[in-house]
Amino acid sequence: MVRMRLQLMLGRVTAWLRRKGWIRQRGDRYDSFAALASEQPNGAFSIETADRGSTITIMANHGGKIEPGTSSLAKRIAGDTFNYYSFSGQKTRHNWDLHITSTAFDEPVALSLASRSAVVVTLHGCMGRGAIAYTGGDNVELRQQLEAGLKRAGVKSRPHPIFHGCGNHNICNWGQQGGLQLELTPRLRLWPFAWRKRRVLVDRVRKVLGDSDNLDG
Repeated sequence: MVRMRLQLMLGRVTAWLRRKGWIRQRGDRYDSFAALASEQPNGAFSIETADRGSTITIMANHGGKIEPGTSSLAKRIAGDTFNYYSFSGQKTRHNWDLHITSTAFDEPVALSLASRSAVVVTLHGCMGRGAIAYTGGDNVELRQQLEAGLKRAGVKSRPHPIFHGCGNHNICNWGQQGGLQLELTPRLRLWPFAWRKRRVLVDRVRKVLGDSDNLDG
């Protein structure tokens, strides 16, 4: 009974997010940042960045209200250690219009920061049942280490069946050592009662990155 009530509540939250235009399943309106910037009004989006001189960069390139929850998690993972970047939708509605797929995301600050990094980690929102952290990206070792660490801590994690995040056109792989793409379900990103799992996610990602060949040292 409790599980049914939680599923019903999650369905209502998802429906509300769709009505607000914060999550949607359809094609992108823009195929470049220049096209987006030329049409969108002032205040439609914001760019937040912190270049800490690290070799690791944490990104939410669909942050703010585009894929809710990704900016805050990226900032927590970055902490005071890793570089941080967020392209955030700030519109009242229809923030999905600001979504540029990761293989076409060419905002200049993001590209500059990614190209100076050894590893780029991008956080995204995806649909799915349950609290799951799907993985992708060209750095297979990091993916496998993170999946194993999350599973040991009770958070489901496995490769995403569609959004694999592979190839050098994806901004997560612009670093010299390949990258890591995380696709997080609504229950993991937004569900109030999943705060412990979000904390595990942040801690495990930071640990894996800190242990990865002393990239920061």
